[in-house]
Amino acid sequence: MIFQGIARACSLALSLVLGCGLAQAATGGFSSGVGSTATGVTVTTLAELKSAFNAGQHHIIISGTIYGGSTLTTLTFASTSWNNTTIEGASGGKAVLENIQLKFSGEQLSTGTNIQNIVVKNITFKGRIADLQALPKQIAGTSNNIGVNYLGVSLRRVTNAWIDHCTFYDISDDLISVALLSDNVTLSYNHFYFTAAWRDMSPDPVWNWVGTDTDLAGERLAMVIGANKSDSYTYGGNKLHVTMHHNWFGPNMRGRPLVRGWVHAYNNYFDNTGKPSGTITATNGVAYSKQQYNAFQIGSGSIIYSESNYYYLTNNSNQVGLDSSTDAYTFKETNNYYNGVTGTKVTGASFSGSPVGAYTYTLDSVQNVPTIVQANVGPK
Repeated sequence: MIFQGIARACSLALSLVLGCGLAQAATGGFSSGVGSTATGVTVTTLAELKSAFNAGQHHIIISGTIYGGSTLTTLTFASTSWNNTTIEGASGGKAVLENIQLKFSGEQLSTGTNIQNIVVKNITFKGRIADLQALPKQIAGTSNNIGVNYLGVSLRRVTNAWIDHCTFYDISDDLISVALLSDNVTLSYNHFYFTAAWRDMSPDPVWNWVGTDTDLAGERLAMVIGANKSDSYTYGGNKLHVTMHHNWFGPNMRGRPLVRGWVHAYNNYFDNTGKPSGTITATNGVAYSKQQYNAFQIGSGSIIYSESNYYYLTNNSNQVGLDSSTDAYTFKETNNYYNGVTGTKVTGASFSGSPVGAYTYTLDSVQNVPTIVQANVGPK
């Protein structure tokens, strides 16, 4: 897997930036996934989407907005029959999956077998706030758990996946997850954020994700890589090789990515514009903080190389959050830029040269990252 990264020669002029970004979006990451080579089937309604899924179509093209209903829709791709699959939006940038989760889940497969070669690109994933507010109190691990684990895209036991030029916002759990021994994943040119309407929602329901009541408005989380310590790179079998590049995290993000994998993060834009502050009172009468608690969380068993990322107004920009205080982790950084940040941040050990041997890449100047990333992310 030898790739060439984003060329320095890309102009900051919008048209040229867009051209360079789209032409080379698959480069500079762990995944070499090309998805399906089959002719695409275009769908415009939920019924058509379900029909294509039930027929085992490996190349599905989303056209327009498809609404998953008030109690949410999850499409679960759960066997190796789904190897070599592409789900993408039609050109033009207007493909939307609302209240719909794509769950690639190989967790029931035999040990050592993962779903292979998955591509998701050019789609906006969003939740409808009023629908989530109207659901009864959600309790993980019970029959009343619709929405508890609702994400835009979930990768579980998947190898060689590429999530590119997508937008994720206003979804009740992490916006995306990479977990359960997934490996060789690239996340590029995606936008992860929450709206002010989500941040300030009223009523603000209380759900129970992991045995503790938490308000929905405060569940503004970008991403988790590795479900827990036993699913980490160090303690879980040396998987979870993930590249994150040219993604836009924010605004209104409360926390994460939470990283437990072997992660190379470069040229990402962490944006805390507006610096949410104050509290919101949930339906249980408890006041929850609106403030960002971190931008990037270093988790148990992780090995992280972070370079030429731009942090803007972030709070606790890099924070160690371990499952156990004695857990191992490695955090190295170089040439990250911190502009107007607050709170405290962990400083990574310095490094030079390429941290990866699986691919080549070329960095954009960190000072130009906000302009380049904002011009290129999301569906086109």
